[in-house]
Amino acid sequence: MKEELYESNSIVDAIKGGDVDALVLNSNGVPQLYSLETADYTFRLLIEKFGQGALSISRNGLILYCNDYFAKLVGISSEKIIGTYLYEYFNNESNFVSLIEALKYGVTTHEIVFNTIHEKKTFPAYIALTDLEPSVQGIGIVITDLTEKKKHEDALIHHQKELEEKINELNRINKNLGEFIHVISHDLKEPLRKIVMYSQRINAEKLAEADAKAMNVMKSSAVRLNSLVDDLVSYSSHTVQEELTEVNLAEIISEVKEDLEIIITDKKATIQIEKLPVLRASKVQMRQLFSNLISNAIKYSKTDIPPVIQIFQIGDYDAQNPNQNHKFVQIKIKDNGIGMEESHLTKIFTIFQRLHAKNEYSGNGIGLAICKKIMENHSGYITVDSKLNEGTTFNLYFSIL
Repeated sequence: MKEELYESNSIVDAIKGGDVDALVLNSNGVPQLYSLETADYTFRLLIEKFGQGALSISRNGLILYCNDYFAKLVGISSEKIIGTYLYEYFNNESNFVSLIEALKYGVTTHEIVFNTIHEKKTFPAYIALTDLEPSVQGIGIVITDLTEKKKHEDALIHHQKELEEKINELNRINKNLGEFIHVISHDLKEPLRKIVMYSQRINAEKLAEADAKAMNVMKSSAVRLNSLVDDLVSYSSHTVQEELTEVNLAEIISEVKEDLEIIITDKKATIQIEKLPVLRASKVQMRQLFSNLISNAIKYSKTDIPPVIQIFQIGDYDAQNPNQNHKFVQIKIKDNGIGMEESHLTKIFTIFQRLHAKNEYSGNGIGLAICKKIMENHSGYITVDSKLNEGTTFNLYFSIL
């Protein structure tokens, strides 16, 4: 038994040492031949099937072996790669010295950009080094292609940047909304409350017929305006989608003309309305939008020329803004007023921004800021064209959903 055990151990040692290529075993008196692949052959077969680049190099970078996967990455056959130097495939050859130096201190992984046979085409990769000494004079290298990983990382960074921009935009809108609600609920509501309160104390029966009629108009307008302010505060606290209905803009402007009857008459203003579309929008906001723009045109009219305001539709409009990918219907509100200097055009939509002193023109500087917000709520936008002493044109772009 000792002799058989010794013989078996000798065979195992011979197999481990690569001295035995085959075994003949007797099974029930029948000899059977078993071929043994050497460890070197098995290792090479595994490396060739490996889903990563694999190389062995000398300490000066001479490539002693490379598998087919690495050959495909750089676009050169393995036969041509063997005998060249690893750093020849680096985008920056000086990186090789750093790799070898870092290996002395146990730093084995790095990120390197490799060149390919195609001009100006590179790919990023992780490169992992293993010092094979003292068993073998050389260094083993595994290369992992990071092209797809980088694409996903770049896409993630891009989406993250877009998300940050959306968040910043949302914060900006929320800030404007807070300012808007504050103005409506406090600065405008208080003087309006006093108008309603004191107008109710006046007994119309003691006034002349014309004065009584004027007083009733004032009371009615004040109550209606008070209701409008409440509606605006309400809409600012909710999403615009909840209020969208079919809105006839011609009817809205007719209501606005009734609201502004007194200043229209006083200024002898003419409002010319052409065919206007029916839009899916908030009726309250549309009335506020056109009320602000029409009253603004009348307010800034010339002293010696009655204001003429034209409101008309241009048609479908393909937005020139590259960030917009759908169509708009364009509506113009054009006047013959005092106009504005070009340097002022970028300021007028800012809340509380005034271009004139209060003793020249009344107002809080919020009307056009509200118009801008209303257009944004409807996925549209507003622009202005103006020339000093010639007039102003506001362009409303309503998104065709």
